[in-house]
Amino acid sequence: MRRSLRRFFGGLFGLSLVCILGLGSWNGLAAPQPKLAAAADRTKPDTSANAALNCFPVDRLSKDRLASPILKGGEPLDVEVKLHVDEIPAISSTDDQFQLEGFLDVAWCDPRLVADLDAEEDERVYANEGAIDYLKAIWNPQITFINEIGETVGDDLNLTIFKDGRAEIQRRFTVSLESNSDVHRFPFDRQKLEGQIASFAWDARVVRLIDDGHNLTVSKAFGIPDWNVIGFSSKVIAYDDPDHGDDVFSMLKLQVDVARKSDYYLYKIFVPLGILSFTSIFFLAVPISEIGDRISFVSGLLFTTLAYQLIIASSVPRVPYFTLGDTYTLFLFFFMVAEVFIAYGISLVDRFGGETKVLVNRVELGCEIVLPLLFVLVNVYFYSQARL
Repeated sequence: MRRSLRRFFGGLFGLSLVCILGLGSWNGLAAPQPKLAAAADRTKPDTSANAALNCFPVDRLSKDRLASPILKGGEPLDVEVKLHVDEIPAISSTDDQFQLEGFLDVAWCDPRLVADLDAEEDERVYANEGAIDYLKAIWNPQITFINEIGETVGDDLNLTIFKDGRAEIQRRFTVSLESNSDVHRFPFDRQKLEGQIASFAWDARVVRLIDDGHNLTVSKAFGIPDWNVIGFSSKVIAYDDPDHGDDVFSMLKLQVDVARKSDYYLYKIFVPLGILSFTSIFFLAVPISEIGDRISFVSGLLFTTLAYQLIIASSVPRVPYFTLGDTYTLFLFFFMVAEVFIAYGISLVDRFGGETKVLVNRVELGCEIVLPLLFVLVNVYFYSQARL
């Protein structure tokens, strides 16, 4: 009878390992693949013309070039915003921010600027410091990332004035943006990264962003370390800014849906912890009379598990709530602590002898079945969360 139980016990151990490793592998193989809304190779901004911009008659505009180029009481000025994403170098769930690198193109029409061109010029380009100085002397829509943290870093700025009255800013940027991370399902969490682009100075009565369905392009080589990209989207929306009272602003909203690559955390953290925890069930193979060996066996694995958790603590997000991974490791801890008390309790009752031997054998039998099954069920639930 005991031999058959040992075989069952060993078989269940093998089944548990297959569940842990198999589900982990399945999660890696079935990870979501990138579905990019638009992709393109781009090493410099697109300077193509856009005839959709509305230009108001120059003779009806204010002579003050710092005033907006719209008619008093008329329609707002259409502003074209094009965002090209090169890469997202890093996502910090702990700090609720991510980095974004790419190009931002902003175009509008101001026919007053044509006077600065020579008769034979089709366009004039101002670069870097020259562009900055020129922008200080004219009206511009002042488009930026309104959810940026710190300052946007740009190493390449061009301003082009065309003879048809259009002005276009092309800027390469690196920016840190605020995000609202939710890692309750770590290491199987998904995040929605948002970039919010709008004028910080002019509301929708003055500046109206154009939504032509082509506001966003993405590099073909785009990728995010440690994350799978699910998809991109962009749209122009109206939003209320609490800092500006009841004013409504026109905003281009970029959204990047990503899913964490969980393989590293599974094979470096959770699978080893699971194997250590399950191995502790083998205290039942130690003779009941050897209580010291039983408790030493489980306690040694318990302290090994705790030491391992301390080593890998820096690899998991530090958030003020329990994640799925925290709940799993907490289960493993209490699972092993419970085994220490079970081992001690069984050995203590066994000392009474007599009819208590029958009770001890039944408890041992129950532990050999219940403990592995409980472990398997919890692991199946944990790894199944990868597919939700």
